[in-house]
Amino acid sequence: MSKKKKEKKGFIKEFKEFISKGNILDLAVGVIIGGAFNTIVTTLNQRVLMPIVNWVLSYVFGRDNAELVTVLPNSVKMSEVSADVSAGVTPVVVNGVEYYSVNYISWSSFIESIINFLFIALTLFIIVKVATHLSNKRKEFEEKRKAEEEAANPVEEVPAEPVAPVVTELDILTEIRNLLLEQKEQQNKK
Repeated sequence: MSKKKKEKKGFIKEFKEFISKGNILDLAVGVIIGGAFNTIVTTLNQRVLMPIVNWVLSYVFGRDNAELVTVLPNSVKMSEVSADVSAGVTPVVVNGVEYYSVNYISWSSFIESIINFLFIALTLFIIVKVATHLSNKRKEFEEKRKAEEEAANPVEEVPAEPVAPVVTELDILTEIRNLLLEQKEQQNKK
């Protein structure tokens, strides 16, 4: 079997293990819930918060429109275009003015994106904070339970028996050599 076929089988095997571990299911559930949560946040932002923000901004800036926008100078009003050119064209209405072509900056959309980000970040912060708190409580509970079990069932410590030194053949041969050398030295002294 060639090396490429072995690599493919290894890759496929790893992928099967990855899918079967359950992590992929947790990830899928997280993505689905995240998508649903994003829909809730977007709807809350567009239908509840942004009308209030736009009302406040239009009051502050003295405009009566629903959105705060800045129309760029290269925009063309319908009144500036001849009837032949504007025939059949649906005008774009910005700030109550009809435009043939319009380029504008929607400050309301920008503010809406910032509010979306802050709301999601706040929610994730709260979720992580609660999950961390629960995890710490669980660890404390497990440590307390373990300490109670140890107190209920004390383990008697058995004194360790002295371990005899392990003697190898090399140690024995070295000892024999040393004894022979001592005997030889004693004979030489005589």
